[in-house]
Amino acid sequence: MDTKVTTVIVNDTKHGLTMKVGNRNCYARLTSVKEGGEYKMQIDVNWTYQEFLVQDKTDQANKVYINSDDCCDYERITIKEVDGKLDVQRQLREQFRTGSSVIEESGTKLSVIDESGTSTISSWKSWLNKCIHVRH
Repeated sequence: MDTKVTTVIVNDTKHGLTMKVGNRNCYARLTSVKEGGEYKMQIDVNWTYQEFLVQDKTDQANKVYINSDDCCDYERITIKEVDGKLDVQRQLREQFRTGSSVIEESGTKLSVIDESGTSTISSWKSWLNKCIHVRH
């Protein structure tokens, strides 16, 4: 069984981003993602937990973190700018989607978009609770 997955990191901001890999305060430069560009990151689901620091090239204080668990769960991670701050939006891998619904996450909220295009927002806890009750 292949244990490697690929996650696409998309830069949907108006400036370049720098990605670094590490843990805590010790990071090494991994790559740069130009404005409108993307980076395909391949990891093995059995590797040790890692964090990825994503920074605005023009303002290093403007940063977000993603981790190896995110890369296992999400096939696409889009970095956007909301009110001048970087924001992470995640798209679940196909096997984690519910039926024909598309589930996208931004911060701690989930947006579930059904076949009719209707969007609802719920917390992770609420979404997980629904999945547990539906499956039992």
